[in-house]
Amino acid sequence: MARFEFEDFDPYGVAEPHEERRFGGTSLCAGCKHAHLYRRRDKVDPVVYCHELCKYVPPDIVECSQFSAVAALSLHQMNAVAHEVGHALSRR
Repeated sequence: MARFEFEDFDPYGVAEPHEERRFGGTSLCAGCKHAHLYRRRDKVDPVVYCHELCKYVPPDIVECSQFSAVAALSLHQMNAVAHEVGHALSRR
């Protein structure tokens, strides 16, 4: 059994997450609404299916012309929000 040596332990050290182990760590697809990401047990790289391109893509994409942020609103959604705000302001 290995013995723990306190001299080897840094109590003030910060634990950094391993970038490649984090789900979607370096992939642009992790923040895209067209992406379907999944990872199999004991596999480091996620599998990425792009619904916009209708094909599987490599997990290390850093630039894409079809990227659409998950948090971005469509024009239809922005119009609905503006319509509700317009009605609320006209009631005052």
